[in-house]
Amino acid sequence: MTSTNFGQRFARAAAKIPSAFGKNSTPGTTVYGRITNIGEQPKLKFNGAPGEIDTDENGNPIMQLFITLETPNGLRNLNATSRMEQAIGQAMNAAGATSFDIGATLSVTYSGPDPDYEKARLYTAVYTPTVANSGGR
Repeated sequence: MTSTNFGQRFARAAAKIPSAFGKNSTPGTTVYGRITNIGEQPKLKFNGAPGEIDTDENGNPIMQLFITLETPNGLRNLNATSRMEQAIGQAMNAAGATSFDIGATLSVTYSGPDPDYEKARLYTAVYTPTVANSGGR
């Protein structure tokens, strides 16, 4: 008989930063704040079991970009989809930013479902670079 310490599992779950957008988010929902972290993590499988990782055809985990924002409601993670990445890229272009930096401000709004693919969501974003990277604006 093996012994498992489930306390560690619960502690990890409690320490996990909540997602900025949930499956019940409505169009018009906006999340904004200062960027505190950016990285990659394994993507969870759509409609999979809790914690089930999505894999490619070779069995390798599919990685997903995450952005942690310090919001008025605490830390929130944006799990960036391709459409969210596109919106952030457009926001960076509009701001004249050449890099995505910790300390910059990001606002992302869920616009609504993609009319061409109902499982996908559309987003708009506003990126405000840090003062050091804003060209003195």
